[in-house]
Amino acid sequence: MPGWFTIAKWEFFRSRLKFDARSSIMLIFSLILVIAASFAAAQTEMSMNQKIYSVSTTEPGLEHVLENDQRFDSRIVNVYEASQFYVYGDDLAIIGSSAYLGETGKAAAAGSALENTIKEYREAVLTSYNDVNNSHPVWVTVHDLERPQDFQLLSAGEAAGKIEESTEEETTGQALAEESTSGNRGITPQSLNHGSSFTPPRNIDELEEYTGKTFFERQTISTPTHFSPPIPFTAILYAFLFIFPIYFVSQFYSTSIMDERTNKKGELLLAGPLRGRDIVMGKTVPYLLVTVLIQAVITLYILGMPSDIGKLQDILAVIATIFPVVLLFFALSFFGAILSRSFKELTFASVFLSVVISGYLFFPAMFTNIHAISSISPITLIVRLIEGQSVAIGTYMFSTLPFYFVALSAFAFGTFIFREEDLFTQKHVSDKIIDCFEVFLTYKYGSVFLLSIIFIPFVYMTQLMLIVMLFNLPAPYSVVTMIVLSAMAEELVKSVGIYTIFKRKLADISLKNAIRLAILSGTGFFVGEKAVAVLTLAPIASSAFGSVMTMGTLLLIPLLLHISTTMVCSLGIWRLGTRRYLISILLATLLHSCYNMFILRGILFG
Repeated sequence: MPGWFTIAKWEFFRSRLKFDARSSIMLIFSLILVIAASFAAAQTEMSMNQKIYSVSTTEPGLEHVLENDQRFDSRIVNVYEASQFYVYGDDLAIIGSSAYLGETGKAAAAGSALENTIKEYREAVLTSYNDVNNSHPVWVTVHDLERPQDFQLLSAGEAAGKIEESTEEETTGQALAEESTSGNRGITPQSLNHGSSFTPPRNIDELEEYTGKTFFERQTISTPTHFSPPIPFTAILYAFLFIFPIYFVSQFYSTSIMDERTNKKGELLLAGPLRGRDIVMGKTVPYLLVTVLIQAVITLYILGMPSDIGKLQDILAVIATIFPVVLLFFALSFFGAILSRSFKELTFASVFLSVVISGYLFFPAMFTNIHAISSISPITLIVRLIEGQSVAIGTYMFSTLPFYFVALSAFAFGTFIFREEDLFTQKHVSDKIIDCFEVFLTYKYGSVFLLSIIFIPFVYMTQLMLIVMLFNLPAPYSVVTMIVLSAMAEELVKSVGIYTIFKRKLADISLKNAIRLAILSGTGFFVGEKAVAVLTLAPIASSAFGSVMTMGTLLLIPLLLHISTTMVCSLGIWRLGTRRYLISILLATLLHSCYNMFILRGILFG
């Protein structure tokens, strides 16, 4: 039996025993009480909105109408008392066929509620005759229009040509604009999502089939009264539904890792005949399987049980899309638990990392079906799958590969320092991070060349997160900010291996080593950057943000750039020492930013 499987079995049963028998009984009893109370509230139609509006009326015939709406507390009075309704604290009064409102905001809300209640009552009366065609004479067919992508930033290669063409086409563009404003602009037969023909419902049962839609289901036909536009930002609701269980389980996972450290129980595992990666894998697998199972249940709840192969493929595709997100949450929770020295630090790390990942997932998903930038988030892909759209393999790789790479790298670096001198000491967080890099560089095949390649997904996700944050800013300012911050992220990861070697004395601090390491690190980053560009950046390659990340199809010049900027930082470390590492980073960032701005001058200054 593999060692990791034994650890996984122990972890599963240990997690079950975290609550003693008394606590478990109390928990189950509390859960039963909550379910019983919810059921009772549903049966009695209890609501927080009961009797929030008080009404005085002189018409006894209206009392049973108002009783149908639990928001109203009505009383029958004479004409004089009704005319003095504000003295009795009522919100509105009904005298004959007229309604009189008070001067408060609550009274205005009561008037709107009364209008809707009377409409619903009238509709219910007409429908009760089972003559749906006369009670609902008008039906509306609902078509969904595809929103065109009007916003498209140009790439560096296209900018110059477009600027030259803009003067020649100015007159033609104005004429076309005048023609387009006179007609139905942007709505074409191709943009309509035509459904199948339908016949209006003939009885109450058929009417309930049309109106009984689920929360996320879109309307296809409706009456004018019951028409409601689709819920805005549906992707956010899906994101919350999928992400919340991951938050919950990852907290238990990171707490379990921290427990092993604070109680010194992990020393027994390290003393056993087990490798560090077996322990990490064994402690991770139970929580990972539970989370994937929860995600599968949520997917089945939204899509329903599969009735054919196509439906089953959609369910598996949704699970495959959310899996790298689960993996990243657990990887960062594990790494945060290894770096933290107390539960207080772990709480801060967990909250910070969760907020960052949530922003990465939520913000792009808000632009689903509006712009290609939305494909950054796997939640966008999930929304498309749920809505019956297909997802290309290239789009899947673009969205999920960064999650896979960063998660595996975080697990690897955390496993490097899953040892006694890092787990059970009060080392500073920065020292533990440097320990990760030191362990990697001391391996047989470890080098700054490979370390730069490994860091590519981290830079990639950082740059995508910058796109998310800067997307709504005006183009020149957003691109300049993107250039500077992206350059700083790249220079940091290219030089951190050199910084580790010089700080931990893994090689002589000499001019020769500084030049050699700069060449290796810059070349490694260039190789990894071009590999990422080929594999994943196709969906946004035509935008200015994609140009900042790839600098087009150039080869020799970017290679020289990466080597040169890394050389600046490496020589700065050699000359100024590791204590002035930040100054070296800023100098390299300045040089790198100037180059990028020169390449994109057509977009920035055109």
